[in-house]
Amino acid sequence: MSEVNIHLTKSVIMKKLVFGLLSFFLLATACKKDKDSLPITKENITGTYKLISIKVSLNGSPELDADDREDCEKDDLYKLNADNSFNYVDAGTTCDPAGDFSATWQLNDKQLSSESYPQIDGTITSFDGTNMDVTFSGIESGMTYKARSTFKKQ
Repeated sequence: MSEVNIHLTKSVIMKKLVFGLLSFFLLATACKKDKDSLPITKENITGTYKLISIKVSLNGSPELDADDREDCEKDDLYKLNADNSFNYVDAGTTCDPAGDFSATWQLNDKQLSSESYPQIDGTITSFDGTNMDVTFSGIESGMTYKARSTFKKQ
């Protein structure tokens, strides 16, 4: 075999090898999932959270930022304890007056509720072990709304 043919054969083999490896890599990474959802159970969601966003959609429109909390409220913590007690902790920058309090919470299927603190009531629509979305909806002044609060486990 001539030197030119050997060089061309090696070049073709290298190109096929590189193309094959590149194709495999692209296929392997293209199928990568986002962080998997965990089952929504009392054991999995128990923990301390910070509320990181509040979004609202009116009459099916795209979601808008609806976070109108005071700066001193944005670092507060929500504790869902294993014994079904709930603590709101006015952490970091303290509001005046401080907003600490305790209550109870329940989880029925994906429905999170508190008789004493209805601000956490809603359906858990997403939970990946770190981020938890709690959604609730209703009708106010003839307008349909859907609100989504995102909590991050600390």
